[in-house]
Amino acid sequence: MAKPDRLIRSMIRRRYVATLDTEETFEGVLIDVDEFHLVLADVVSLASNGDRLAVDGQLWLPRLGVKYLQTLAV
Repeated sequence: MAKPDRLIRSMIRRRYVATLDTEETFEGVLIDVDEFHLVLADVVSLASNGDRLAVDGQLWLPRLGVKYLQTLAV
């Protein structure tokens, strides 16, 4: 992968809730980035009704499609 920029590099190995432009929401640990993608591991899909569904493997999200990331308190 390409070398991540400094802001994103400081965010790796933390747990986030990622909301996409499509309003889909995922919770996971940010493990890697490149100029086009964010890679989450230990991912759970979050539904608006509160349901949580585990996602197998790693989830690659397009950086331009991520509306925002929320840090979860440790």
